[in-house]
Amino acid sequence: MRILLTGAGGNVGTGIAPRLRAAGHTLVRSDINLLPDVGDHPDEVFVQCDLQAGFGLESAAQGCDLLLHTPAWHGVHSRAKTEADFWRLNVDGLFWALQAARTAGIQRLVFLSSMSWHGHYDKYGFTKRVGEELVEYHRRNHGVRHVIVRPHDFTPWGDDWLNRYGARLLYGGVDREDVLDCIEAGVRHLEADAGDGEADGVVVNAVRRNAFTDDMTAAWEADPLRCVEDVFPGSRELVERHSIDISRRPSVVDPLGAETIGYAPRHDFGTFLDRLRKLDAEDADLGAITCHY
Repeated sequence: MRILLTGAGGNVGTGIAPRLRAAGHTLVRSDINLLPDVGDHPDEVFVQCDLQAGFGLESAAQGCDLLLHTPAWHGVHSRAKTEADFWRLNVDGLFWALQAARTAGIQRLVFLSSMSWHGHYDKYGFTKRVGEELVEYHRRNHGVRHVIVRPHDFTPWGDDWLNRYGARLLYGGVDREDVLDCIEAGVRHLEADAGDGEADGVVVNAVRRNAFTDDMTAAWEADPLRCVEDVFPGSRELVERHSIDISRRPSVVDPLGAETIGYAPRHDFGTFLDRLRKLDAEDADLGAITCHY
């Protein structure tokens, strides 16, 4: 397929583009900033435009089969960005992208939403709630089939890999690669979707793999070290030695829509522990591990 990728310079855009190329798709990329690798892909089209302004994508959308829309201000931007900033990019930007898609006859959409949809009375979650309504409006009124992807927390983790990546996988965190897997599965789903019935619109939670049940963690806060050992055998010594904060009871996440599109997350706290154990055996410098996105 020929895919129009908006927000191509962002966290998801930079991660998903190589995957889509490898799958045989042709990309038309758009971003407010000039991308550093534009010259590396002479067979692709790049359109530099500000979606908030309401124009710039019309010609780029022509001939495309699917819109993958990713740009947004996120919760981590709440202090720096105003309500107006959030609305202009997250709502107006999506609306104009959908209008360009409609004009070009694009009937497939993968939209990057957020689990913050559930907290829809903060300024980020509210814009995602409105965004999903815009997507559904275009499905009902203009026949745009969609997969809405709601990632959990996969913001860059800085220089604290042990807690800001590892421990976070017990709570709301999800590995970036699993989010990209989910988006790629959404693209495949729409590529195969004939456009009838319930397959026209799917919402998917891009969450980590569940490695435990609520029953398995019922006594967690009373004795987290014993519980982590019960759930992940051989982990207590690692957690103690590296001072990983596991004091809160972990959450069991809802894999809404995952089976519908064939999405199966591959990472959880156990896979993190496996990597940590390997790095320990190699006497690696854990402080040198920094976020690559």
